[in-house]
Amino acid sequence: MAANTPSYEHNVPDTVYGYVSARSQGGVPMTEATSLASARPFHAEEGVRERAKEHARQAGLAVTAESRLGFAVAGTPAAFEQLTTGRIVSYEVSQRVEMGRQRSVTHLDIIGDRQPAALGIGAAPGDESIEAVALETPRVPMRLVPATAQPPMVANFHLRLPDDVAALLNATRAHEQGHVGSDVRVAMVDTGQAPHAYFTTHGYDIAPTVAVVPGTSPTEDPVGHGTGESANIFAVAPSARLLPYRGSNRRGDLTAAVAAFMRAKAERPQVLTNSWGGKVGFPADGPLAQTDKVWVLEILDAVEQNIVVVFAAGNGHFSIEPQVPGVLSVGGVFSDPQGRLRASDYTSGYASPWFDGIVVPTVSGLVGLAPLAQYLMLPIPPGCTIDVDESDEGDGTSRNDGWALFSGSSAAAPQIAGAAALLLEARPGLTPAQVAEALARTATDVTSGMNAFDILARPGPDEATGAGLVNVSAALDFVLTHIP
Repeated sequence: MAANTPSYEHNVPDTVYGYVSARSQGGVPMTEATSLASARPFHAEEGVRERAKEHARQAGLAVTAESRLGFAVAGTPAAFEQLTTGRIVSYEVSQRVEMGRQRSVTHLDIIGDRQPAALGIGAAPGDESIEAVALETPRVPMRLVPATAQPPMVANFHLRLPDDVAALLNATRAHEQGHVGSDVRVAMVDTGQAPHAYFTTHGYDIAPTVAVVPGTSPTEDPVGHGTGESANIFAVAPSARLLPYRGSNRRGDLTAAVAAFMRAKAERPQVLTNSWGGKVGFPADGPLAQTDKVWVLEILDAVEQNIVVVFAAGNGHFSIEPQVPGVLSVGGVFSDPQGRLRASDYTSGYASPWFDGIVVPTVSGLVGLAPLAQYLMLPIPPGCTIDVDESDEGDGTSRNDGWALFSGSSAAAPQIAGAAALLLEARPGLTPAQVAEALARTATDVTSGMNAFDILARPGPDEATGAGLVNVSAALDFVLTHIP
């Protein structure tokens, strides 16, 4: 049994999702990486990857996505057990999940005499082309009657999309000058992307959804998270092309977020935004887990392909994704009815314990306040989980009208992805570092309020809001005049 785990149970799903690390050409396995400065030493030779894939397929696993480092797989517990000679078991972890709520989440592990002690990591004895087998850690979103294109009128103070968000992020002036993100491809990995009259009425460009989990519909979003949050991209970049990737199962749980990320990365979008994350203790309660090292290197590989990778900082969460060097991490700022700004006490922010000089967030978007952050009126599938939950929590909408008030760093991340799209439309050759620099150097400093970890905002960059609230037009001016 792996060290420091709760008691194992036997609540193993019929389908398990994981990742196979092919033998790294640099000689050091991904799970044993001591330097996470670059993914390149962990690329696998093509012949090695092909042998590893064939070995996985012979065990009964389906390859669902692949990269230069390894590949995502799905299959029955028995198939994973044949590949690893171990046994798949489950255990429960109480953690903060979608919309800031707390519940028990099922995690999986591989145990056996020939298996390593690290949680979620297995070995494939007898096949030198495979370094490790990692089980996917559950991810959580950071928050039927046809819905109308126009949202309901509610008494609660809130922002409407697209106009209020565009104005407060100072994107309206850029739009008036013709900067609207035309032809920039923004991929989004989330719970799904359902049709909604709001998107049709505005004429937004949305590609057919790629559903990664077998048996799930590309036109459904049971939770509503992905559908709602994607509206934030278009509030800032109304002519961008959205490439949605559904990483959720039939219930809407993000069981294949890593596979969906890899599928999106393989299409080489200019921007790849992610409003979800894993869970580790805060503050850090030990060294970086082996499963996290694998995931860090896959994210680094996307950045090294010149993709602007955006991750939500979290809503009281502390996770590895926004800490990866090169990632544009996004926190939250609240603008009150008078336009006064303060750090959102709903969103996360901290100095990374694992990567020197990395502070989460890089910058911030618009987010409501604790306890529920009911701040943005967003379109969602009628009767979905969020539609019901937010109505029951008093947002002023009904349980099946296809609209809800919610926000969080989940909403801020796609806002900033939209800002990145405008910069890349104006200057297609910008690197992820240059995009981040432009957004950070021109952001509006926020000096009041505190974040979800009680860290106070102060003059200059800080852990509460990063460099501050993004100013889209100022960032656009910066890339047009200050970057060669």
